Amino acid sequence: MKQVTIGNLGFSKLVCGTNPFYGHSHFSAARDAEYLGRFDDQTMERTIQRCLSLGINTVESCANERIVQILARMRSRHAGPIHFVGNTRIDETSAIKSHPQKLSFLIENRAEICVVHAQYVDRPRKGDAIDGLPGLIEKIHQAGLLAGISTHRVETVALCEKRGYGVDTYLFPLNLTGFVYPGYDGTESVQERIDIVRNTPKPFILLKVLGAGRIPPKEGLPFLAENAKPTDLISLGFATEEEVSEAAELVENLF
Repeated sequence: MKQVTIGNLGFSKLVCGTNPFYGHSHFSAARDAEYLGRFDDQTMERTIQRCLSLGINTVESCANERIVQILARMRSRHAGPIHFVGNTRIDETSAIKSHPQKLSFLIENRAEICVVHAQYVDRPRKGDAIDGLPGLIEKIHQAGLLAGISTHRVETVALCEKRGYGVDTYLFPLNLTGFVYPGYDGTESVQERIDIVRNTPKPFILLKVLGAGRIPPKEGLPFLAENAKPTDLISLGFATEEEVSEAAELVENLF
C-alpha cells in the first residue's frame, strides 16, 4: 500500500474509518442497528487486522476508550506501526463531553494526528477567526503530535489557511455527488470542494468518499484519483472484511 508522509510519519493512502463500528451509517436507522449488532470488539479487531494485512496502517476514529484499548491490544501483537487519527467528536461512544477534554485524552494516548472536530470549528462565528482553535493546535504541537481539523465547509479550510493556524492536515468530505450528511445545509458545489482540496498545499484526509454507501467504489474511487492531490489520504469505513480487500485493490490500482 502506498504511503503519504505527514510530518515525519508514513500513513497508508487508504485509512480505516470507523463509523460502521459505532453504528453511524449516515443512511438509515435500520443500517445503524445492523452495524451496532455486528461490530463487537472481536469483529472490529478482525476488520482492522484485514487492513493491516493489506498495508493499511492507519485508523481514524472519534476519541473513546474502546478504540484506544483495541488498538493497544493490536499493537502488542503487530510488528509495524498502527497510526491513530483521533478526533474530538462528542457522541455516545464516550462519556467525555467537551472538545478540550477529548483533545487531552487524545494527547495522553498519543494519537499521531489529533483532530479538532467540525462540531467545534464549524460553529457559527462572528468575524474572521475560530475562537480557541489556535490554543488547541498549539497544545497538540507542544505534545509533539500532528494537528488536524475536520470540517464540512470550504470556508473553514480557507479561513484556517488565511489565518495561518498551523493545521497539518484537513479531514474533509469529497465525493462525486457532493453528499456530506443527511440534512447538511451547506451550498458548496462539488467543484468548489475539488478546488479547495487541490489549491491547498496541506494534505487532506478525504471523508465520505463513497457518500456513506451511496456511491459504488468503482465510481467513487476513480473520481478521487482524478481530482485529489497525490498527497491526500482516503478514509473509508468498512462494513465487512471483504470490503477492505475490494477497496485496497482498487486503491492500489488507481493511485
